[in-house]
Amino acid sequence: MNKPLGAAMIVLAAVLAIAPVFSDCQSQGKSLTLQNGNTVPMKCHWAGLAEIGVAIPLGVSGILALRKQRKENLRTLAIIGGVSGILAILFPTFIIGVCANSTMNCRVIMLPTLVAAGTLATLASVVLFITAREQPLPIAGAAA
Repeated sequence: MNKPLGAAMIVLAAVLAIAPVFSDCQSQGKSLTLQNGNTVPMKCHWAGLAEIGVAIPLGVSGILALRKQRKENLRTLAIIGGVSGILAILFPTFIIGVCANSTMNCRVIMLPTLVAAGTLATLASVVLFITAREQPLPIAGAAA
């Protein structure tokens, strides 16, 4: 059961890392112009960068979940994946946020995509944790 869940975590990590690159306001050529004429990225850009930081441990956890068989390892990877999934939800909603205008691309596309991917990553991690808890311990010295 851990291989499909590990693969799902890898795919969701890819979605979390790639979706903000193409759906934030800066990718659409929009930015804030300051009074002195300088432009700065909107906050959805920073939320997208934070999502890349969240996607990395989620993807690594998924890769390791494909390879590991011991239930202690799988449970640890599930906890890391669950925390990453929760952070993936919190960054664009509460911690950093996205643009306030409801017609902006980040609000229409990026926010629902990141929340859905974070929710699915958290769900996959919870299922991995539960199924790893039910696995028997491998017998030392047994033929592989």
